[in-house]
Amino acid sequence: RDNTVFQEGAADAARDVVESVINRLARERFTTNGGDAIMKLTKKQAAFVDEMIKSDRWRKMLIDLSASNKDSKLFMYCLQTISNLGHHREIANRIDQSDYFGVFNSLLRSELSVAGKLAVAGYDGYKADGKSNESLTSGQIETLTSDLRRTCTATSYTYLYAMVVLQELIKDAKDSNNESLRKACQKWERLREELEEEMMKPVSTGTTFQRKRRIDVALAMSDLVQRQRRRIDPTSDEADHRLPVPSNIASKNNLADALDSAIVVMLTKSSLGNQVDKDMAENILKFAYGGSTERIGDLLIKHPFTITTLLHNLFGTKRIRQLETRLKCARLIALAVAASERAARSQQMGITVSNEDSLSQIVLKGSQLCEQVENMVSFTAIDSVEEGQETSAGRQLSAMCIKYPVIAQGALIWAKELASNPDFVTTAAYPTLAPCILCLVRIISLHHPLARPAALELSLIFIGHSNSDISHQKMESIKEQCLRLMLLLSAQGLCIEVISAVKDKLRKNGSSELDSALIRYFVSGLLDTVQTPLTVPFCNSFCGLLVESQCVDALKSQHFENGRRAQIIQLINQVETDGKRSDERFWSNVRPMLTAVKSVYSAGEVLN
Repeated sequence: RDNTVFQEGAADAARDVVESVINRLARERFTTNGGDAIMKLTKKQAAFVDEMIKSDRWRKMLIDLSASNKDSKLFMYCLQTISNLGHHREIANRIDQSDYFGVFNSLLRSELSVAGKLAVAGYDGYKADGKSNESLTSGQIETLTSDLRRTCTATSYTYLYAMVVLQELIKDAKDSNNESLRKACQKWERLREELEEEMMKPVSTGTTFQRKRRIDVALAMSDLVQRQRRRIDPTSDEADHRLPVPSNIASKNNLADALDSAIVVMLTKSSLGNQVDKDMAENILKFAYGGSTERIGDLLIKHPFTITTLLHNLFGTKRIRQLETRLKCARLIALAVAASERAARSQQMGITVSNEDSLSQIVLKGSQLCEQVENMVSFTAIDSVEEGQETSAGRQLSAMCIKYPVIAQGALIWAKELASNPDFVTTAAYPTLAPCILCLVRIISLHHPLARPAALELSLIFIGHSNSDISHQKMESIKEQCLRLMLLLSAQGLCIEVISAVKDKLRKNGSSELDSALIRYFVSGLLDTVQTPLTVPFCNSFCGLLVESQCVDALKSQHFENGRRAQIIQLINQVETDGKRSDERFWSNVRPMLTAVKSVYSAGEVLN
């Protein structure tokens, strides 16, 4: 064995042990008075605090302790200093910043800036501090957005503040002639929509009053409420308080106000867990009698939660049963799809706007096909666009999912709700119906890139299934199909998300959901698809999986081919060679994880 490699790996292990011991002692013995005493020391005597803040290892401990000691002046100083140094990602990953407005403000400013710059330059072109930011990939951007959603919606004041900041940013960007700012504006607009959707989501915690209060706060910043108070023209997105309201548009105002109020009612009731009824849908569609259907679609796509609600009511397992109400919901979805197609066509994307009437019938038929295959023992899902009444329900559904993104989204909602039901895995149809659903999800992921995160989430749900009445071989077969889907998704750009999801499964549930055979199956698939050169985030993520204890036990078993272990070492050696040729920053970022993997797998011993 390479002594240098062994010593470096042992040194890292020793540091981890020391760090865990000190973390435990600090949590158990720290007192607010002791922290305040440190703040009274001279700058020279307290220099060790600044040294700890500069250290990646000790900085995490300080952030964790600040969350459990919110009244401590010491940790308030540490957290503010860490924020000033720009380590917002570390803070966002470990604590809720809504309790520290200064830190929250710095985080919001930094993350919105990063999102805007990425929209302008892309992941490869973005520069931070004069250097390319290799740590920011699509996976990390999803984490960035997720952390912003969680933090900004933690309290009413953080949500209101974030929405005002986004509103001003978007307004300034639209007023500017700078094309780069217009690209950033699209990111900020999408983030604003996601924050509103996060606030409107039904939650199971808290009282009804608390849930209603959360919804009221979300609606208070919405143009659906504010438009009636400050705008002359109800179809305008701009406010002008200087001019009087012309009498000739009073009826137009009343009609538009009714549309806004109808959408507010649907949002409120849906957020409280109520199903869309006939009156809700009809009140929205009434605008078309004296106005334009385009306005309805434009408003729906500005508030995506309304579209998600309608899809859940049409495709979900708790779908609407009344045909008339389903037709109205299908028409609203069709209006939203047509509005999005018009917006895409205005940007010269070459998209044809669908006919609203025919599209509403297609949406209704897609929901009926999901209901039909749900009651089958199995169905056929193929990658073909053949349609027709003579084909089977599964073939029709597959073709519609390929041709119409809205049907694909509805099918994923149906599949997720069905798979999340704990009774589904106990049904007699599960062993034959589950593989068909996973095959349909694979087809959707091939044709609709934006549906891939939902496909990954669904595959993780199926991996978590367990039923002792089904043979072990059959359950393993279904889980292997899930892993093949995840490997496909990794090849389609979600490699870091997939590996992170598998690591989370191993850490939370151990071998209860992924046994040694499945781990070997997944790692073998990764080794067959991975090719150098590799990025820093992928190296750290993949190596992090390889050193997980359950993964080590599975891969050092006699059931894992020696050639596969040699393939791991060969891959690591190739990355090391490429890293030494690259800049020092790349090498310093990946070397610790590469060393750890080599120290584990280069010994050659095999576990029984």
